[in-house]
Amino acid sequence: MALSSVVAFMTAGIGTDRHARAPAHLRVDGRVFRSEHGRFEWRGISAFRLVEMVARRREGEAIAFLDWASKQELTVVRVFVMARHLFSLTPAEGLAALPRLLELANARGLHVEVVAFADTAQIRTDLEVHLKAVAAIAARHPNAILEIANEPGHPTQDVRLHNPAFLKQLAALVPKPMPVALGSAEYSADYAFGDFVTYHFPRKSGWGHVFELARGAALIEHWRKPLINDEPIGAAAKTVDGRRDSDPRHFRGAAALTRLTGMGATFHYEGGLQARIPSGRELECFVAWRAGLGMVDGLPEDGAFLEGSAVGAIGDVSGAGAAFARVFELENEAWLLLLDTSPRVSVGWKQGWSETGRNTGDGIALLRARR
Repeated sequence: MALSSVVAFMTAGIGTDRHARAPAHLRVDGRVFRSEHGRFEWRGISAFRLVEMVARRREGEAIAFLDWASKQELTVVRVFVMARHLFSLTPAEGLAALPRLLELANARGLHVEVVAFADTAQIRTDLEVHLKAVAAIAARHPNAILEIANEPGHPTQDVRLHNPAFLKQLAALVPKPMPVALGSAEYSADYAFGDFVTYHFPRKSGWGHVFELARGAALIEHWRKPLINDEPIGAAAKTVDGRRDSDPRHFRGAAALTRLTGMGATFHYEGGLQARIPSGRELECFVAWRAGLGMVDGLPEDGAFLEGSAVGAIGDVSGAGAAFARVFELENEAWLLLLDTSPRVSVGWKQGWSETGRNTGDGIALLRARR
């Protein structure tokens, strides 16, 4: 079916029922998302091929992945509605299959981060028409969240997407109140113009890519809107410097630090490019990542994020590669995260702080203290 025909079909009837109840999309409240149930915890996973599976009559595989994700207490799956390199999915095919995927995800309590543009340097399409069609579909599904472009500054994207001003024009085509991000803002801070921000942090080797996530706290403070750690270094069977990591300790630490900074967390992995349920080493990394998220359950909102020498104000740390903290002055409470820990890790508390609890894992320790 031609793209114009799909668009006409998908947008038919929009705005004809004035008494219809508007979908209850997530809403942005300062630096966090909220749903009708309260603060929304972003626990995402890369599942790029799910729309393509529906389009290729492989719905059973998509359902199996969504069932698994729901059982893992994930809240967001990230999908593409067009692709050329990882798999083949035309814009028209993606538009036709997207409503069904959103329905399947909604039935399992999952939100869908819909990525409208990928591989647009090779896939020629009317960008405005395509985005309007994607947005019209997403507007009718309360579990939809929109990211306009995957890595908009990447060579695989249409050169027009390399210009944040053009992305801002496209964002004006998206109906409210659906949350929209322009595309990952590591290319330019101007990509942070949307309702929320996505960011792909540097994929340094070893613990380096984990420690880089601490910058998220300052970015949130600067942009004052939700920030999603959307495509960090991915898990894989073997480590590939600058691209993939196979050490579960790093994923446990990355998840905990992501939450401590206030960012939303997404698990990225090699199999996620094809929406395969993790197995083997990738599953070990996922289990560790999920455990890292759980270590920070109950973290209060706000508070001051500390790193580097600033952590020394609450205690002297030894036996750890890095230390980060969040301090809640009104509650007289502190959460101290230690990464790349040795068996002899210790903290000499200062200024009246005393430890009230400790949760440890391989390579990580989370301590709580009061004064």
